[in-house]
Amino acid sequence: MVIPVHIWGHALRIWLAAVTALYVAFWLQLGGASSAAVTVAILAQPTRGAALAKAANRIAATFIGATMSIVIAGLFPGERVGLLAAFILWMCVCVFIASYFRGFRAYAAVLSGYTVGIITIVNIDAPQKVFATMTDRVAAITIGILCVTLINDLFGSSPVWPGLERRITQVWHDVRGYARDALGGAKDDVKRAGMLFAQIAALRDEVDIVAHDMADGRHRAGGARSAMLALVEIVQQVRLVHLLDRDDPLAVTIRNQCLAALDGNRSEALAFLATLRDDELSRPDATVAAIGQIQQAHRCVESITQLENGLLSLREGSEPARDVRLPHRKEFFFALQNAIRIGIALSAGTLFLVLAGWPASALALTITAIVCALSTTMLDPSKAVVAAMASFVLAAASADVVHFYLLTDSQDFIRLAIAIAPMMFFGCLLSANPKIAGIGVMMNVMFLFLLSPSNPQSFNALSFFSQCMFVAFALGVVFLASRLVWPVSDLDKQRAVVRAAKETLAASVTGRKYSLSALRIALASRIADFVAAATGKHRSHPEVLKGLLATNDLSLASAAAYAHLEQNSDDPAICSMLGPLERALQSGNSRRLYAGARSILRRMQKGKGGPQETLLAAVTDLWSASLVLERERRRIRHFAGRSFVSKGEGRWA
Repeated sequence: MVIPVHIWGHALRIWLAAVTALYVAFWLQLGGASSAAVTVAILAQPTRGAALAKAANRIAATFIGATMSIVIAGLFPGERVGLLAAFILWMCVCVFIASYFRGFRAYAAVLSGYTVGIITIVNIDAPQKVFATMTDRVAAITIGILCVTLINDLFGSSPVWPGLERRITQVWHDVRGYARDALGGAKDDVKRAGMLFAQIAALRDEVDIVAHDMADGRHRAGGARSAMLALVEIVQQVRLVHLLDRDDPLAVTIRNQCLAALDGNRSEALAFLATLRDDELSRPDATVAAIGQIQQAHRCVESITQLENGLLSLREGSEPARDVRLPHRKEFFFALQNAIRIGIALSAGTLFLVLAGWPASALALTITAIVCALSTTMLDPSKAVVAAMASFVLAAASADVVHFYLLTDSQDFIRLAIAIAPMMFFGCLLSANPKIAGIGVMMNVMFLFLLSPSNPQSFNALSFFSQCMFVAFALGVVFLASRLVWPVSDLDKQRAVVRAAKETLAASVTGRKYSLSALRIALASRIADFVAAATGKHRSHPEVLKGLLATNDLSLASAAAYAHLEQNSDDPAICSMLGPLERALQSGNSRRLYAGARSILRRMQKGKGGPQETLLAAVTDLWSASLVLERERRRIRHFAGRSFVSKGEGRWA
């Protein structure tokens, strides 16, 4: 395999940053100077934005953890049981919070937890050293962050946005292909739609870090978020247009205009659809179906325009036409499950270490806490632990060779810098393959942790062996916990998605207020989670995915209808319609929804009511909900159950 030049440059930058951080930490005579080099290894990201994003989260989490260390040490001075119980509880809280996030924010949450172990638990028998340990750690981490930032700037670390632009463009190519097939008359391919949502959701991590990329990163991030939302909108809108009758002349015209927009003729398509809508509105016998079809196509073309604008903002750093916020999906059940699992694992590990009476058991517990906490940020903890075990074997062997064969002759810093170079380069070069990039980062972190470079360098074989045993013990605890302590199966994840879809439908049809952009992204992310979990022996039936997609379509249409009607709540006539429309949505009565939309349309044609655009949007949303119900009533009824609205608030007719 040919390794790209930029990967070699990345390896060189990380090695230089690690060496520089060690030199500065040695010069300042910091205790735990190796933390500076470990920080560099942790921040070994191939792009500048990713490194800065992780650095910002790391320094913030370190300050939070350091503060909690002082608080816990002050609350339980000299009380071993109280101190250990408080530490385990704090770890559970941090893991619980981390489960609500993803990426570097999840890492920051768990770092806030195990920082208490590094500062307080290690000094459980010497509480007077807690403050000094805290200041040394904060200083070492700050040095590591500054060194990474400086070296990346001096040697031109590549930005995030070019790679993100390529990925968004590739997803757009796939979405366009799906849209052309669906609008061209192909059968609805729910598996393909689910995979598209999964591709779009996978952009989230890079979208979150692009804001740290450059001075204009805020605008680039806004453009990326807008483009991501536009891709979701296009897939959802194409699904609605696909439900139209094939033989309807207006539906044929609508599809042709959408296809023309996909081919680049957006302005012409928008002008044609606007004229067609105005002509239909001017007719006294205008129908809701015609207006709804035209408006839905108009929204689809506008989403394509928003996509192009978002890509332009990402590429040039200009301010996007719209800026949206991507939601953090909150799954309380899984967050609680993760926290309980880590609490049980740490309690069991603590009990074993106390009974075993190992020397330096506090260090072993701290390492166990670190590995346990970091495992919860992985998509599959079991696989992550297996990868960590492989990394540990390579890191331990390399650290042994460097420690006891290359550095024993002298305390020369140049020799140390040269000795760690091969391993650092090897770990960074693994990032050339995205599938094993994480192994390289883990290997470098473990290598520097086990080597523990210090000034003067210690060559205690027993201490080195003990650290290796502690890491192996921690990996074993995590592996057993992920397999035996309330493990999360793929089937559990699928059931959670289905349960959440039912809850969202129940809430949306009863008038709960949603941010429509946030709801769109949340529903797409939910489909992505379902597709990711539908593998192996737990592969889902296509009908389940169809029901999930149809339920989400109805949830979105219902929430949008309420949102647009609320904007006209000053009109008594509109307010009087809310009750009947809510009952129609709860009962799944498409005829009543259509009748309500027709009443609003007639009122709008007479020049009554509020702003015409919001009324027109409400008509379109009610028509969309009735269309989904007409086409997918049985599937939604079977998927959501006959009484998906709890406590008698509503039932399917």
